[in-house]
Amino acid sequence: MSITMHADEPLPGLRPDGRPDPAYAAALGLRPAPSGRRAGAFSLDALAWVVASVPAVIGWVLLVPAVAGSGGAVGAADVAALVGPLVLVAVGQVLVAILGITQLALHGRRGVTIGKASFGLRSVNVSSFERPGFWRVVLRALVLWAAQLVLPVAGPALCFASGLWDPEGRGRSCLDRIGRCWVLDVRHALDPFDAKALRHARRQVEAAPLAERPVLPSLATDRAIDERTFIPAARSSSGVVAAPPVAAEPDATPAPGAWSPPPIGASAPAAPARSAPSAPFPFQATPSAPGARASATLVFSDGARLAASGTTLLGRTPARGDADPVEAALLPLVDPSMGLSKTHAAVEVDARGVRVTDRWSSNGTEVVAPDGGVQVLEPGVPHTVPAGSSVRLGGLEFRVEGVGA
Repeated sequence: MSITMHADEPLPGLRPDGRPDPAYAAALGLRPAPSGRRAGAFSLDALAWVVASVPAVIGWVLLVPAVAGSGGAVGAADVAALVGPLVLVAVGQVLVAILGITQLALHGRRGVTIGKASFGLRSVNVSSFERPGFWRVVLRALVLWAAQLVLPVAGPALCFASGLWDPEGRGRSCLDRIGRCWVLDVRHALDPFDAKALRHARRQVEAAPLAERPVLPSLATDRAIDERTFIPAARSSSGVVAAPPVAAEPDATPAPGAWSPPPIGASAPAAPARSAPSAPFPFQATPSAPGARASATLVFSDGARLAASGTTLLGRTPARGDADPVEAALLPLVDPSMGLSKTHAAVEVDARGVRVTDRWSSNGTEVVAPDGGVQVLEPGVPHTVPAGSSVRLGGLEFRVEGVGA
């Protein structure tokens, strides 16, 4: 599957002069095909042509001596002897035509031929990384055919060898330049026909400048002093002024978005001392009291732990839907890969266990079993997740532990 860019959107990865930028393609993870595997792919395609031509070659070998031996006078017996060779020639020509059309169609629409698919290579449009296009591939084939007529064997060899002198160092031959193609290694690098992987790669490249922001001084006092430690000139002796707490009405229901824990990786703010016990911090797993609701511990890859019970909505900025309970917890997450949807998934914990439901997210939700098996969840359908399994949301992952009442 390829990604289609809208006509009114600028095509990413182009220089101001409109030419493709090799640095952008390298940052995405695209790698040019090695010369050895390109030669192997071409040899396999050539072998396919030879095999398809075998019936026609055999037919011509039988037909020429029969015609030459008749001296120009062909009788009824001679005509019967020519039927077999003529049939072989016709079969060979049909096989060659079918192979040629199939190869051109596959190359133009999927970027592969028999040889390229076997060696893990793919041709793409050099600017958009989409399919090369049928007529571009036909033009490329016509130039190769003309080179074969002018310089048999040597002409095609020079066309393919010209990729060794590509000034951009991407291995593009003169045939690739005529067809505006680029042959990639998709076995050991990014396959641009994988729309999800290409979308993630583009987002990471576009978000890369955010990682270069300067590191701010730390205000922490329980760490060693270094060049990034902030030391105030004077310590204030004033107390902390805060508004008095407002007691909630017994029958009041929580307003949507009233409880929103900090993103993964954020430190918990210190709570002021009070005589009445405060609610536990959302990322701290607490033992279940007698008669309490079933709970489970979600352990994220960065070490954050969430004691979840009831319904919890996860995403960039999750929001309750009409069918969600009003007490559903909202857990906003920070995903550096930008693969999370606004409300990506829901986690439900009750006496029956833990169930995860994909909320029609853009990049889907996956469950990884303890034995390594991966299952992509169907949107809107709850999936039971046993303890020890992991759930992938965009670029984040958490493991389900401590399931119990």
